[in-house]
Amino acid sequence: MSAFEGLEPRSLWAAFETITRIPRPSQQEEKVRAWLIKEAEKRNFSYRTDSVGNLVMQVPASPGKESRPTVVLQGHMDMVCEKNRSVEFDFQNDAIRVVRDGDWLKADGTTLGADNGIAVAMMLAVLDDNVEHGPLELLFTMDEESGLIGALELDPTLISGKILVNIDSEDEGVVCIGCAGGKNTEGEVALSTEPVPDTCVSYELEVLGLNGGHSGTEIHVGLGNAISLCARVLDRLARVTPLRISSLNGGDKHNAIPRECAVVFSVAQESGERVKSVVAEMEQEIQSEIGDIEPRLRVSLSAVQAPPDPATVPTASEALIRTLRLIPHGVLGMSRVAPGVVETSSNLAAAKFEGNSLKLLSSQRSSVATLCNEAAERVRAAVEAAGGSVRYASEYPAWRPNPDSALLARCRELYKEMNGAEIEVAVIHAGLECGVIGSKVSGMEMISIGPDIRGPHSPDERLSIGSAVRVYEFLKSLLGQL
Repeated sequence: MSAFEGLEPRSLWAAFETITRIPRPSQQEEKVRAWLIKEAEKRNFSYRTDSVGNLVMQVPASPGKESRPTVVLQGHMDMVCEKNRSVEFDFQNDAIRVVRDGDWLKADGTTLGADNGIAVAMMLAVLDDNVEHGPLELLFTMDEESGLIGALELDPTLISGKILVNIDSEDEGVVCIGCAGGKNTEGEVALSTEPVPDTCVSYELEVLGLNGGHSGTEIHVGLGNAISLCARVLDRLARVTPLRISSLNGGDKHNAIPRECAVVFSVAQESGERVKSVVAEMEQEIQSEIGDIEPRLRVSLSAVQAPPDPATVPTASEALIRTLRLIPHGVLGMSRVAPGVVETSSNLAAAKFEGNSLKLLSSQRSSVATLCNEAAERVRAAVEAAGGSVRYASEYPAWRPNPDSALLARCRELYKEMNGAEIEVAVIHAGLECGVIGSKVSGMEMISIGPDIRGPHSPDERLSIGSAVRVYEFLKSLLGQL
């Protein structure tokens, strides 16, 4: 039986089910964009795209509502493509295997894509339900997950509305009115290598079973970073015996906290037993620190019969480990303006051997532009200390909150009317397209809302069915009042 069987309203869940069947990795949104264009043509709605592939669908007002201001509904077409190592799945061709677990929809060993597929579904469902609204512009952006690329390249003439409702938040009962800015820092360190001596034994060290999670909204939770933990174990080992590292592979996406990391290394034969002992000790040590939040954590060691050549010489191994240890990960500062909100952070997102180089990816976020730059400079210092180089990419601006917004006031009133409680107003430590769009369209009033999504950017991602329905009903009522 389909996970969507019997779910209401049908317009919402039929659209979301279709989206889960369409492959849509970042930078490969052609199929979902083609489907959306067909949906516009089916309804005789005009649409436009810009040079990078952002799409806007222009929806006429309900009869008698033509004089109302144009409202822009916005979400992104792409999804984070993460899977467990044991799962066979091709994100470029396969449909997401959705399962229902009580009130939750999730995927079988992969990301679900509710971030941001549920926004696309809500925007389409509005077209099929009897929703009273003024003129609408449905803005579907591309390549958000790689660094807000679609929004950064958006042709602002695509939209005319000055009221924007973004549907990319992940907590029901919360309206977001501001976000952090950020940038990615990419590093490369050349490695001195040589063949592994015949007198060595080789092992694969793996850090596995971590939850992963969003590198912005969950950076303060204390989740384990597989790369940082692997470097910590290697550092302890290097103090016992010289290491020769043949391969390293951890993490992938800039906006995901790494869940897994694997390293193949070699040591002198006489050090083998000591290596096993140190790894076992380190596993217990790390589990005692974060086992409450990472109960599936494993630090494993297995023998490797034929390690790939070449491997780093011991001095290069030490420099590599030192670099990984010095790159900051986690919260770097809390806001004094918005108590309880992370102000600045850094995520060591990926580390991989490519040829005779170590390639690094990290992301920095802050609501203060100079502090974001300072965090990136700390990464630069660590990489350059090992003789490497860095480049900065995918920079995006912060979204400055406007607590006096008329749009926010309307949301407060409506939420209290519908739920008998106050809506929470928040500024989040993550990049939202609102910040970029607002910098391109002057005078734009913006909010961001969304249903309960847990574990975004990881295979544990799940969407609350009931929450999605309630947020959709709120969105419909809000459109009726704007």
